[in-house]
Amino acid sequence: MLFQKTIQAPITIQGIGVHTGTASMIALHPANENTGIVFINAKNHAQRIRVGDVVPEQAMHATVIKSDGWSVSTVEHLMAALWVFGITNVEIIVTGNEIPILDGSALLFCHEIRRTGVVMQGVAARRITPKREIILEDDKGRVLLVQPAIKGLSIAYTADFKNPLAGSGSLNIKLTEEVFEQAIAPARTFGFLEQLPLLRQHNLARGASLGNTLVLGEGLINPVRLEDECVRHKVLDLIGDMALLGVGLVAHVSATKTGHDFNRLLIKHYKEHPADWALVV
Repeated sequence: MLFQKTIQAPITIQGIGVHTGTASMIALHPANENTGIVFINAKNHAQRIRVGDVVPEQAMHATVIKSDGWSVSTVEHLMAALWVFGITNVEIIVTGNEIPILDGSALLFCHEIRRTGVVMQGVAARRITPKREIILEDDKGRVLLVQPAIKGLSIAYTADFKNPLAGSGSLNIKLTEEVFEQAIAPARTFGFLEQLPLLRQHNLARGASLGNTLVLGEGLINPVRLEDECVRHKVLDLIGDMALLGVGLVAHVSATKTGHDFNRLLIKHYKEHPADWALVV
């Protein structure tokens, strides 16, 4: 049996939003059993979004959750770190509407959780597995295949990078804290230089820079941090998006060409078809 967890002490992180380009700050606070992961508007604490209660909004370039007239964007890197470390109860007070992008990865979130420490709580954590194979797919070739498992979470990701600078398009991992910290968390947000003007016309990527984005132009504008960094970042995003289930996942997950707007369909399926899922004890 795995138990619920919270953080040992508060964590404060500040930076800018990669899309808004404005200052942002989050303050994570320990929370009691069964609280869940709750995002709270710093300007109005009555505006709260509990992970697992909502399906992410449709958005191409970030994961956005919304409730009670308030939304918060780019939650995926933070959520991935919390989920992999088994943090089930934490209150996150957000100043602004976007989680800081930091260096474009989940590495600092991991470091802060390690530094602060984790507290085991006295209530079992909820984990789910599909009762049978679940396939989500569309006519664009995007696929999420979720298969039952007895323990653990494994991920096989296949991308479709048109630019050879993006590297290999596939990765297979058995997800653990160590694998995540070493092979997935350091992978940064990436983008293509020629797309930047269009993104900014749509009020996106206003905070993007060489300090938080791996940029691909006619060549690599800044050096890669990991081999196959682009596909590793796609896996990071997938983990963060699946974390919005609000429960642990025991499964074999195969994903092809997915992004935030498609990954959200897994949360939608879980909420709309709970009978297709079983609790893992």
